Amino acid sequence: MKKLVFFVVVIAIFLPSCTKTKIKVWVASPWERVIRDTPPGDLQSVFLKAASNEYEPFRLIIHNEDNQPVTGLNVTVSDLKSTDSEIPAGNIKLYRANYLYIDKPSPNTSNTPGWYPDALIPFMENIPGSEKGNIKYIASPFNVDIAQNAEIWCDLYVPKGTKPGLYQGNVTVIQDNAILAVIPVNLDVWNFEIPEKITMPSYFGGMEFITRLLKIDQTSQEFMELEQKYNNALLNHRAVPSTPSSVWPEWNEKDGLIENGESERMKKLVEVDGFNVLDMPFRYRNEPAKCRKYLAATAEWLKKLGYLDIAYIYLEDEPNTAEQYEIVRKQGALIRSANPEIKRLCTEQTITSDPAWGNLYGAVDIWCPLWGLWDEQTAEERLAKGEILWSYTALCQGSKETPWWEIDMEPINFRSPMWISWHYNITGFLYWASVYWGSDRSLEEVWVTPTYVNDSNHYWGEGLLLYPGDPAGLEDFVPSIRLKLYREAEEDYEYMTLAAKSGTNEEVTGIVNTLATSFQSWSHDVNAYSKARQQLADIIMKNR
Repeated sequence: MKKLVFFVVVIAIFLPSCTKTKIKVWVASPWERVIRDTPPGDLQSVFLKAASNEYEPFRLIIHNEDNQPVTGLNVTVSDLKSTDSEIPAGNIKLYRANYLYIDKPSPNTSNTPGWYPDALIPFMENIPGSEKGNIKYIASPFNVDIAQNAEIWCDLYVPKGTKPGLYQGNVTVIQDNAILAVIPVNLDVWNFEIPEKITMPSYFGGMEFITRLLKIDQTSQEFMELEQKYNNALLNHRAVPSTPSSVWPEWNEKDGLIENGESERMKKLVEVDGFNVLDMPFRYRNEPAKCRKYLAATAEWLKKLGYLDIAYIYLEDEPNTAEQYEIVRKQGALIRSANPEIKRLCTEQTITSDPAWGNLYGAVDIWCPLWGLWDEQTAEERLAKGEILWSYTALCQGSKETPWWEIDMEPINFRSPMWISWHYNITGFLYWASVYWGSDRSLEEVWVTPTYVNDSNHYWGEGLLLYPGDPAGLEDFVPSIRLKLYREAEEDYEYMTLAAKSGTNEEVTGIVNTLATSFQSWSHDVNAYSKARQQLADIIMKNR
């Protein structure tokens, strides 16, 4: 990637007035709603603050002010330099945001139809097939239509061990070899580091939704390699996928567990890949005696490996009838009889849906209610009994104030839930799927209409945080802006955790409570979160 030395900045500042191409380049926060026809803003420099081992992204918005389309644009970055150190340019990964047209907005949003950014196409020097014109989605060079925007997402990573201090560099917009604009980048690196290990356990689903679409055998080497890419794509954003089936030993009543390298695969999953939670398979659930033996053997195997404490079983999903409540109670009792140390997770609120159905107390260890169905009193009661609180979101359920996660929702919706989680002592998060692409459409159609349709409602991006790489010429997954925002919110949570260890829980909770006190009462002010993050960083550095 081309690096520009500092003196270029001085020259380039005069060049835009000499060129015939009329563009305006401005800087936007990741938390601002900017679509394809949003009018230009005024910020033309980047000012960031971050710890080591942290990502701190920013967005370049390139607006065409010419009377004809602007073509052949590209973007380059320089090293970021301090007085005695530098962050190489390779640590700023560039993506071009792909716009998709939302004709029917998701339920309960006041945002209008329009072209919204979501999939992030990585800048690459060589893309297989691009010379033949076979690839539709390429990051650069790119064009900008009249009176429209192009968005470049700049993912700045501060490497572990980076010296504290002020680092400066620039991002440059070019057309052919002509410099059109230079944007200064200023980064203040704080004197602490984000932990490598993810603090918050989560569940972001597996690849079961795409195997049929891709026509891939789940026992093949091809599947294993793709699954590793899928896991990496999520874990690199502090999101934990469902546990791969390949790490769980087979079992039968005669031989017990049949070890075939699963222990080593499990160790790699936790110690190398970074899984901080494991969802155990619930095999033979309709054969209680057999299930009990299988679970007991698997739990003992996990205990020897040292991982039983991070394992759980996912019970009947979203029980919503008297019969389903009874299923959950029977499942909970069966698991408890096999080994009481196995945790049991249920996607249900802590208060019963219907008193006539009874409750699920005693059958559930990890409660995972929808944000819109949170019940404060019973949640606090379950915590007091030593049980665990997770949360999840799906299909815009709840009041209009709930921070739903559709593409056409406000970006700040992706930040507030982690602050609300701290307020409620919620320590885990569930998102039902990351690659719900459907089974009856092409991979390119996934890019055009990433929507879940239910009762004629469109839920844009629901269950889809990763796009198929094939339409972009990649043998990998393409991240969404929404996945990047989740990572940023999780880094906020890491700040809260570090500040609580450095200072006190009361200090952190006091800061959090200025922003968020429920899933329906939270700040929509982008700057308020930046201020609170600074306060958390001050606590961490003060007590080092």
